[in-house]
Amino acid sequence: MTASDSTPIEGDKGTAGLDGPISRYLNRPLSRFISARVADQPITADHWSGIAFAAAMLGATAFALRLPRLGALLVHTGSVLDGVDGEVARAQGTAGPSGALFDLALDRTADVAILAGIAHGGGGRTTDWLAALTAANGIVGASVVKERLSAEGVRAADTQRTESEAGWQRALLPLGGRDGRLFSITLLGLARRPRLALYWLAVQSTVRLVERVRTGRRLLDSEDSDAL
Repeated sequence: MTASDSTPIEGDKGTAGLDGPISRYLNRPLSRFISARVADQPITADHWSGIAFAAAMLGATAFALRLPRLGALLVHTGSVLDGVDGEVARAQGTAGPSGALFDLALDRTADVAILAGIAHGGGGRTTDWLAALTAANGIVGASVVKERLSAEGVRAADTQRTESEAGWQRALLPLGGRDGRLFSITLLGLARRPRLALYWLAVQSTVRLVERVRTGRRLLDSEDSDAL
């Protein structure tokens, strides 16, 4: 089955939510290009999840070995390939919750590993590890909240749209998705300043976590009121 005669390769992430600006304008055109050429190959979406994960983990290792530019390129490669699995799954007609769960687990594992790699490669100062821990807490916590809201029947896309209506925080939220986080690591890695990414992500991910909890409670309270 080829990409041309199967389900079209779409740009949105379905139940995962909406693409962020980096994914929409940079990563997604690249991943679509790749997906259109590999969808008819005997490589499953889970395989592509593993390939993206491997690239991200190699990037984390490069950062730990104080090779920030190599780490940046590998992390961005993993970020682009992270879109291929879903596109291939839809093209092959294999998209489903099992693959989404597998991808989610790999993504969060890679996210934490990259932060740890940067902290270690940056010298392993106490402040670096604290920033990495704070960033990891915000990233994983926001993901847990989103999944909990989905379990309560709140669509991820609705959560993200409501978040975008926040006050001053909305300036930080568009780059708070995985595409934006990894792109900031890529840029600062190429500039040989990856430690700055730890402090940026510590602030940004914490703001996102707080806003996601507030948004989630507001949406759930609204649903409860509508049910009365």
